[in-house]
Amino acid sequence: MVRTGNIGLVKKINKQIVLKLIREKNNISRAEIAKITGLNKATVSALVDELISEHFVSESGIGVSTGGRRPLMLRFNEAAGSLIGIELGVNYIYAVLTDLNAEIIWEKMCHFRANEKQETIIEKMIAMIHEAIRQAPTTPYGIMGIGIGVPGIVDTEEGLVVFAPNLHWDHVSLSSILQKQWPNYPIIIENEAKLAALGEKWFGAGKEFANFVYVSAGIGIGAGVIIHNQLYRGIDGIAGEIGHHVIDAHGFRCSCGNNGCWEMYASEKYIQRRLEQEHYHSMLEGFSVEKVRALAESGDKQMAQILAEVGHYLGIGILHIIYAYNPEAVIVGSTIGKAGKWVLEPAREEVEKRILVKNGNGPFIIPSQLLEKSCAIGAVASVLEKVVMPSELEVIS
Repeated sequence: MVRTGNIGLVKKINKQIVLKLIREKNNISRAEIAKITGLNKATVSALVDELISEHFVSESGIGVSTGGRRPLMLRFNEAAGSLIGIELGVNYIYAVLTDLNAEIIWEKMCHFRANEKQETIIEKMIAMIHEAIRQAPTTPYGIMGIGIGVPGIVDTEEGLVVFAPNLHWDHVSLSSILQKQWPNYPIIIENEAKLAALGEKWFGAGKEFANFVYVSAGIGIGAGVIIHNQLYRGIDGIAGEIGHHVIDAHGFRCSCGNNGCWEMYASEKYIQRRLEQEHYHSMLEGFSVEKVRALAESGDKQMAQILAEVGHYLGIGILHIIYAYNPEAVIVGSTIGKAGKWVLEPAREEVEKRILVKNGNGPFIIPSQLLEKSCAIGAVASVLEKVVMPSELEVIS
């Protein structure tokens, strides 16, 4: 337990803890909050009263008596404000407007050419944010912030896209550009896989795990690492750039400039290359992993084989992740994750075959729950975490 003389800080942290507990339990009494947190009942009551006056909590009805008066139950007020989450992909922008429980109120997808100019992409993003704001319902706090996921290395403190090889962006001050449009909104810029990990932690397959790695396998590969319920960024923000670790020093050249990067073998790029090799040129027009999966499910052995090859390489990379982080789970998302058993089963087999410690207690290798929405929902969660409730707090007395 931490002790401090800063009474204001103590109150702020304890109030955030109470709010987080109410959101997680979503029908809890003041007495239960006091029992779980160890705070005295008078303190809890005062903090709850403040949260009600601030519109973050509401009384939801009368609960069941455990021997005394029937308690007033409390619930998190998801309608206190709205959040905007953006995923910037290699050839698309996906935007969501949500309530404070990440329930989608409005969403939109916008595609652009693979080599579109940076200025044009940002203009499209700004237009989509304006549209999201127009769709927002009337709430006590209005728009509480904007989170944006980018496929590359990001300096989150500066809101700077340091390097996004698949977009050909280099040192783009995205936050400052957007802050000129919306100076009063908190704006968070982060790597897309890190935000997807945060989304799965708050609202998806990662809720039950304190330590896991989310692998975003689509056009490229990235990862988000959660350690002790916290998003791990590393010293320079490059933790999780596993798509660019080399698995074949003499392999195919990657857009980052190196040869044999993992994302050249366990991503859409590999599938497209294999389709070209096998002369399935018609499938390259309007290509999608879902089409390949559908053919595999209909009995096409060649498509099943190509997906199994991706799964094989996916497993090799996941093994490296297991050795590096020893997580409880590895969650596979983005478009490769949507291929389901066709890639996950070969990946699991590869890990089981190669792993040093064969005790049956290895990490779960599971698909994303949020699927293609992971990053955008994670962008929403990043704002919620910064503005409303940090993810990991300790009661201070």
